[in-house]
Amino acid sequence: MDTLIIFLHVLKPWLSFVAFIYFCVKMTGWAKNRKAGAIAFGLFFQMILPDPCAQTTMEAVVERKQKVKKQQSGDKQPKDENEQNG
Repeated sequence: MDTLIIFLHVLKPWLSFVAFIYFCVKMTGWAKNRKAGAIAFGLFFQMILPDPCAQTTMEAVVERKQKVKKQQSGDKQPKDENEQNG
């Protein structure tokens, strides 16, 4: 019985690693299918973990939004104006 306990103590880090990998694969599958559990898990971890590049992230989001607005405003021009300009 003692050898079984020692064997389990030796395997504990590897079993933990395999369980973590399984969890990551499962969450990736859920995220691809947009399951609520994966979204809730992601939102929860986003709240509790600090973002080391918060300022850079915010600037990138603002820049992307501006590009989308410019593209949308460019697409809203009437076709006659596009044909005259091009």
